[in-house]
Amino acid sequence: MILLSALKFLHFIGLALGVGTSFAMIALGVAARDLPADERTKFLLRTSALRKNGSYGLALLLLTGIAMFVVRGPAETMRWGGGFLHLKLTLVVILCGVFGYSQAVAKKVRLAGGGPLMARLRTLGWVLLGLSVAIVASAVAAFQ
Repeated sequence: MILLSALKFLHFIGLALGVGTSFAMIALGVAARDLPADERTKFLLRTSALRKNGSYGLALLLLTGIAMFVVRGPAETMRWGGGFLHLKLTLVVILCGVFGYSQAVAKKVRLAGGGPLMARLRTLGWVLLGLSVAIVASAVAAFQ
């Protein structure tokens, strides 16, 4: 039971890091909207270091989620979570794909020192935030 509590604790830390990063990146993008183009590019390139928190959060969520799944037992977890757990897991797979794509785009933007791909990062940020909120909602519904 102590192991499961520790895993849940770390899972919530990962959630705070991952989803918190999404909210922070959106807020920083909104704050930079009124800056002149060259300043906005510099600002957003500098604050993109915050994305590492999202990576750490996602890694922690995946590791602790898999560990909780194994500790509880796959059959019991799937029975307990029902359809909403299936939805959550599907959304997690989609989120991982979008997150990986956003990391590739962010690297291209960083190497180019800005450019037109920055607008795509904003869109991907909103998609990631929406997916994150949907995952949390489905987790709440699955594990009442």
